[in-house]
Amino acid sequence: MNSSLTSINFSDGKRGKLIISPHTAYKNELENWVKSNSYSAFENEDFRMQRHTRKRNKLYTFNHPITKKEVILKVSAIDNQYKFLRRTNLTLSTLFSDYNLRAFKGALLLQAIEVECPTPLMYWVEKNSIFVKKSYYMYEKVQADHSLFTFSELLAKNNHTKSQEIYKQLATKTINIIKRIHDAGFRQGDPHPGNFLVTSSNKVHDGTSKINAEDIHMFIIDLDKFSIAKPLGKTLKRFFDLRCMRRCTLGPYNQTEMLKFYLQDEYSRAWNMVVHFWMRGGFNPFKWFKKPKRGR
Repeated sequence: MNSSLTSINFSDGKRGKLIISPHTAYKNELENWVKSNSYSAFENEDFRMQRHTRKRNKLYTFNHPITKKEVILKVSAIDNQYKFLRRTNLTLSTLFSDYNLRAFKGALLLQAIEVECPTPLMYWVEKNSIFVKKSYYMYEKVQADHSLFTFSELLAKNNHTKSQEIYKQLATKTINIIKRIHDAGFRQGDPHPGNFLVTSSNKVHDGTSKINAEDIHMFIIDLDKFSIAKPLGKTLKRFFDLRCMRRCTLGPYNQTEMLKFYLQDEYSRAWNMVVHFWMRGGFNPFKWFKKPKRGR
């Protein structure tokens, strides 16, 4: 991956850092677009996506004036919407690990192992001080019909005669993507059904189209928690890999059923207990008392 962070100066006097995908044909043009603060014209409600995301993130979508493609601009900042203790916690947790930079680099690594994900374009950060920064991640928008979550809801709603067969195809494809990432030594972090986008050669509007596994294309998104797995040995690596399964459900399949798809003949109650350990909160006891998040 021949790309690295470079220091830049913005036209408004701010300092920052920038990294551009080595695969883009518009490197110089995009760099100048950022330095001139041209992106600020798209940071308003006219381009805001209303998709649910964390408070620290805002998503904007527009047709980029340079690439001529529809892109998503993800903007992350820790501002006064949070209480003081929460702001302090977020500041410290992102001091040495920027979620947007992690997502950008993760997308490049997934491209290298041919896992379908949004095409990364660039990442940059405005830094007023070591503790105050605003980061940006821009990538091409995936033209998908549904998230895996909403598609599975349509299947359930329509009670299609082939729903169970389609669920199995989707579960197999989902697990194959997760295993491919794990086998390459990476972790997406949270591959729940809301973090997959689904598109098909037969457009699916009501969940009743006649589709098969070859028709379905799935893209994994939201790489904020992407990481490279440390070399810990097969058993210990699997222990931490299975953290990714804590919210991995699909229609009639709960985490246990999805784990069976994942492990096949190696499935055991012990590994199922590991998944439930991560579901409870893992090594963070404070999460044991929180209400579980839905897999949207």
